Amino acid sequence: MLGQLDLASLGVALSLVTLSMTLLLSIAAWHAGSDKGLRHWAVGNFALMIGLLLNVNQDLIHHSISIVLANGLMTLGLGVTWLGIRAFKGTSQPQAWPIAAALLMMTSLWLLRFQMDSFPARLGVASIVLASMSLLCARELLIPAEQPLRTAYWLTGGIALLCAAGLSVRAAFSLSPLAPITALSDSPLQSATLLGAMVAQIGLASGFILMTHYRATMALHRLSERDALTDTLNRRSLLRQATGVLTKASEFDIPVTLIMMDADHFKRINDNFGHQTGDAVLCHMVSRIRQHLRTDDLLGRFGGEEFILVLPGLDTDSAAQVAERIRLGLCSQPWQTGGYPVNLSISLGVACSDQQGYNFDLLLGAADRALYQAKALGRNRVELAGAPENDRKD
Repeated sequence: MLGQLDLASLGVALSLVTLSMTLLLSIAAWHAGSDKGLRHWAVGNFALMIGLLLNVNQDLIHHSISIVLANGLMTLGLGVTWLGIRAFKGTSQPQAWPIAAALLMMTSLWLLRFQMDSFPARLGVASIVLASMSLLCARELLIPAEQPLRTAYWLTGGIALLCAAGLSVRAAFSLSPLAPITALSDSPLQSATLLGAMVAQIGLASGFILMTHYRATMALHRLSERDALTDTLNRRSLLRQATGVLTKASEFDIPVTLIMMDADHFKRINDNFGHQTGDAVLCHMVSRIRQHLRTDDLLGRFGGEEFILVLPGLDTDSAAQVAERIRLGLCSQPWQTGGYPVNLSISLGVACSDQQGYNFDLLLGAADRALYQAKALGRNRVELAGAPENDRKD
């Protein structure tokens, strides 16, 4: 069936697909701004398909171009695509590797065409090199990742892996007795190459755009949930996640403790050192707090220099020990600016569901009253919220 396909029509279809996918990736790269990867993929896709178009027209173009240069362009295109994947992931991009692979491909094919003239050897070498480059792309993508980006990674990586498998089969075929001695323009191998290239091109381009879309979506979602300065949960996100934690804990009767924290005399820091130093001190404060947290603890910025910490599974005594370690850790390591230390202390109010129940507002109110008491008693201390009736008397 593959041998009966019109290669001229397949060539035209491949040209249109090449133009469409390259244009699509170029437009996406233009609008992506500083987003890395798309420009590499647009250039790589174009080089790959130009090389393929030259290669399938060996009857019309000199073999130094349709074999040597064409396979070099295909290798370079896959190499640039691999660089784009690494750029997208934020890892190093060794520029010399794709160039070296392309030069190796061109040198080998020049020898195998104009010195030895062995078609099976050329077919095997070209297939192995291209399969290796496809496998490198698949290796970069078939990794654990956060959803929904993992879906796009695995889809694109799966397509690259299928390309590597198909090219490996092509290399194995070159070693079999069925392999032709000379290239045939109307062979099923050429038809399969064109069809596979078109399907892979559409799949890879779609996968790359999906990767970019999902990462942008995740970035927007993160911005909607995080405080821009400290990268802690913002007030709305903290309320939503803490309510979920409290609901789940109430089902299993697990204690949850809420700690409200406030930097002492923070206005003095802003007045004496400036707001930029004040922002840096807040970030320092958050980094010190995080050193005492577990993976399932919640830390959010409630407003200004006030932060809330939700500790699932800890009762009042255990949470009070965590609060004291946070207080001591912050006091023992001041922020340094211009060689001068900026001392910072913190007051903390602790309220537990054992006494206040599993309602976020009740826990917050009790922790707020305990924090106020810590401020009234001299600051730089931890105070525990009492029973609701005692809080009302106080």
